[in-house]
Amino acid sequence: MAARLDPWTEVLAALSLATDLANGHDYEKTLRSCTLAVGLAEAAGLDETQVRAVFHATMLRFIGCTSFAHEESLVFGDDVAARLAFATTDLGDKGELWRAGGEAMRGEPGALRRLARRSVAMLRAATGLRDLFASQCEVGVRFGKRLSVDDAVVEALGRIHERWDGSGGPAGLRGEALGSVVSVVQVATLAELLHHRFGAEAAVEVAGQRSGHALAPEVCRALAAHAPALFAPLRLGSAWDAFVAIGERFPMIGPEREVDEVVEVFADVADLASVYTLGHSRAVAETVVAAAREQGRPASEIGELRHAALLHDLGRVAVPASVWEKREPLTAADWERVRLHAYYGQRILGRAPALARVAELACADHERSDGSGYPRGVSSSPPGARLLAAADVWCAMREDRPHRPALSDAQARQELRAEVAAGRLDVEAVDAILGRTRGGGRSAETPVGLTAREIEVLRWVARGDTNKEVAGRLGISARTVGHHLAHAYAKIGVSTRAAAALFIVEQGLLQTDEG
Repeated sequence: MAARLDPWTEVLAALSLATDLANGHDYEKTLRSCTLAVGLAEAAGLDETQVRAVFHATMLRFIGCTSFAHEESLVFGDDVAARLAFATTDLGDKGELWRAGGEAMRGEPGALRRLARRSVAMLRAATGLRDLFASQCEVGVRFGKRLSVDDAVVEALGRIHERWDGSGGPAGLRGEALGSVVSVVQVATLAELLHHRFGAEAAVEVAGQRSGHALAPEVCRALAAHAPALFAPLRLGSAWDAFVAIGERFPMIGPEREVDEVVEVFADVADLASVYTLGHSRAVAETVVAAAREQGRPASEIGELRHAALLHDLGRVAVPASVWEKREPLTAADWERVRLHAYYGQRILGRAPALARVAELACADHERSDGSGYPRGVSSSPPGARLLAAADVWCAMREDRPHRPALSDAQARQELRAEVAAGRLDVEAVDAILGRTRGGGRSAETPVGLTAREIEVLRWVARGDTNKEVAGRLGISARTVGHHLAHAYAKIGVSTRAAAALFIVEQGLLQTDEG
């Protein structure tokens, strides 16, 4: 009998392709890493419970990768290219950091500009790396808890940037304190990437060079001792088939293993890629569900629409944040990258049979009734996709964008009607969106005792504002903003902008009562 995955693992594996693209990797990098990691864990003598944790921690290794995209784009321009440039870099080696910084800025125009930005980037590196470590680890831990994975997996996600020599972060753990699970994940993730690019010999050599510094010596020795057998499955024709053969050993079953939570987590992964899209996919899902209920659609179809709405922009992670956050008009090249995000989404969602119907709806979100949309430029889409398209346009209009502030309710209604008149949006879909029953609003009770002012400050900081910019918006001093922010961070248990942003999205605090 052919190997099969449980629905939770199948969907999570398919959506892991999004984190591959967000880091500039080839499709299925994460799947190949999982296959290698399980073999390496066994070779290193881990027990079955630990091997299971290694499997899931490797699958979720990059789950927090978009959390620092905004900050990376401010330094490097193309945050996706930057993550790829640093992927095999020893972050404890200043020479390697300098070379990787140059590679990350290769697309920047002008040699002097590249040199200047590279110099600034290296000056910021010490602080910037610690901020990156903290952001990705805090967000990864929050996602891991929402996915109800084992405690050992959550622990590993919080330690993914620690180093054997204690120079990593965010906690500066050293040696055995890292734990066996994260030590295997670190070696396997690096070794797979090096093997894919340069071959097994290079993977073993580099791991050996970093043994005792970045990586656990015992795990590096296991890699060297068993390299032929460990790398053999990676040379098979299908990375997916090799992954399935491993993954069926670690099923995720039970009522707590809801596919819905996996979908919602990856919606947040996509939205974290830009400060202008925080909570966007959740808002589209809420809007399209209300409109579908207004139309009397069956519950099964509404569930599919909700998942499609949550995942409609998943391909966004493959496009640099600098494109999404550009204030000036997009160039032709920028627009081509924007259009490609729908194609990337289709490739990701198409991998999981369980998401086949969702993929059809989500990937038609940017099509238009007059054939002017993308990626296929078709004029006929399923009714659900037309409803989703109208919901997406409505929500985008009601949100700030880098080139304009959010439209008022009246302005957005007028613009939506204009899209119908131009033949781009379906009239029945727009009627349903504009006529949907509004919810009862947010509870007056705020979570963990946050004050109204603290929530205000969190909203603007989550969107990328500095303390000085928030102070100007609210008419208070930057020092007062800092006090509010420190109190808010302490109450919600975070230390980074990204984790705070995720918190307010999860709690439904991003939008004001008026918007």
